Amino acid sequence: MIVARRHLQRRLADLAPAGRCALGGCAALLLLGAGARAADAAAPAAPRDARSDAAVLQSIQDAARHQSFSGTLIYQRGDEIHASRVIQSYSGGELRERVFTLDGQPREYIRHDEEVQCLYPQLQRLVIEQGGKHSFPAFASPLPPDFLDHYALHREGSERVAGSNCEVLALVPRDAARYGYRLCVEPVSGLLFRAQTLKETGEVLEQVGFSDVRVGEPIDPAQLKPSWPTTGWSVERRSSQTAESEHRGYTVTPPTGFQRLYEGLRHIVHGKQQSQTIQIVYSDGLATVSVFIEPGAPQAEEAPAVHVHGPLTAVSRQLDDGARVTVVGEVPPATAESFADSVKRSPPPPR
Repeated sequence: MIVARRHLQRRLADLAPAGRCALGGCAALLLLGAGARAADAAAPAAPRDARSDAAVLQSIQDAARHQSFSGTLIYQRGDEIHASRVIQSYSGGELRERVFTLDGQPREYIRHDEEVQCLYPQLQRLVIEQGGKHSFPAFASPLPPDFLDHYALHREGSERVAGSNCEVLALVPRDAARYGYRLCVEPVSGLLFRAQTLKETGEVLEQVGFSDVRVGEPIDPAQLKPSWPTTGWSVERRSSQTAESEHRGYTVTPPTGFQRLYEGLRHIVHGKQQSQTIQIVYSDGLATVSVFIEPGAPQAEEAPAVHVHGPLTAVSRQLDDGARVTVVGEVPPATAESFADSVKRSPPPPR
């Protein structure tokens, strides 16, 4: 089991870039220390929002993508706490963004519309992705049309976050396949100031939010430039390859409500050997799940393993043809296992 756990922990590290978290938290690095759960007693109760639940959620997404802001984000999962700085400029329909870590290993993320550059200075490595998923304070992906079939939205008054009174929204799952969320939204800008991931008991598994933030102020273009020159760095370009798993003879059947966001190839090193791994990313709009399929992976002697860290679950199993399947996502263990069990070997389509 030790070997299996190490393999899963490496997968968790692969999915923990030091930028902003997605709402479920898979892209590690940011949020408020757990503490201020209770609403500010002095704050007046928020008036009932006359908009539909879908319109309220869409306005949060729009606010995150169509405004300029800068602030410090704090991420907390258990006793793990990290901080990042985020600077976003939105002008003339163009989105630019820079996120960099304030503790731990230096890492930086530069976004220009749908292109994201991930800078790893200690490795002198630059990874360029097209259509990389958005992260806090945006939702991980566009909310699917059936989103509210899987979550119920409840309004829960107000709470003070980063110096502002925010409206509190609870997203309660309608089934056991996903966790719940508690969102604090600043009513003037509509920007999400804090997001918490909750167990069914109400326990906070993970939270991310601003400790300070300035919204709507002009952004100096110099603040959006990378911290290091990247000349001479190794460059990896990742792009979506939409039917790669089927072309290679594998199918995945996700639980209801999860839609495929991205599919591509990653290179995995086993000792002195390197192999290609199919990565498929799914989301229900909040929770994100990655399915890795490694054809011809080294045979594992250990039993299938499950590793849980806060809301993040990693599951690994071996297929009959020898491929290794690893699932990592911000979902309960049973959901991650459902993803893993659904992966099947099938004949590739005729050419």
